[in-house]
Amino acid sequence: MSDLSPNQAAMSRSRQPLYLQLATEFKRCLDSGAWPVGHQIPPLQELMQTYQVSRMTLRNALGVLEADGLISRRRGKGTFVERRSSAAYSLSLPTSWQEAVALSDVLGTHRYVESEGGARQLPPFNMACNGKPAPSYQHLCRLHSSDGVPYCYSEVYIAEPLFRKHRKAFLAQAAASVIARIPGLTISESRQRLTIIDASFQSANALLLQPGESVAEVTRFACSEGVIIYYARLEFPTKFVKLELDMLAR
Repeated sequence: MSDLSPNQAAMSRSRQPLYLQLATEFKRCLDSGAWPVGHQIPPLQELMQTYQVSRMTLRNALGVLEADGLISRRRGKGTFVERRSSAAYSLSLPTSWQEAVALSDVLGTHRYVESEGGARQLPPFNMACNGKPAPSYQHLCRLHSSDGVPYCYSEVYIAEPLFRKHRKAFLAQAAASVIARIPGLTISESRQRLTIIDASFQSANALLLQPGESVAEVTRFACSEGVIIYYARLEFPTKFVKLELDMLAR
């Protein structure tokens, strides 16, 4: 059996510098409420015993949080929590078409690539679907944000005739928001799937992440009159995401 403590064992499995591992762990302490805003964090000696690291490593880790304005050191009093690292930046993943539209309404939408072309077929997706593909689709690569914070990288496919008819709206707004407000258009089927994956180079660059960092991938489609008019693959940084379900919902 290993003589390492659970904290040491976890840190030994990572190639990341110790101080950065600790900074990540301390941010989790902030976000979980284990270190409440306005309260003093444990003293250095206690943290040294808990994590079995040197005083210098701890100071470097806390320096990362201090540089981000998450904690402040008060001479003669200790170190106190100023704010949580992501409390202001969290979103609930939608669990219905209506919730997907509501989320799209509040996120700013930007083109991520200069050229946006057509596609003859949709990417393969492993979800039950009774709809038939449209003859062709418009492919859009987008970046969505709120208050300047990038929240979502998306690839969207919209049935070509629908896109041509409402081109200006689709280029300015999130596709779900546009579709929901097209008069006479009824969504007859919609489904989505959530998977945790590694960010690609392109999505990591858009979302200001490291390549390979975990993201919540949401794939989603919507049908109207038996035709798949909308398909999207979206990536959300997991640090911003929460999923809350009513366990007794009918």
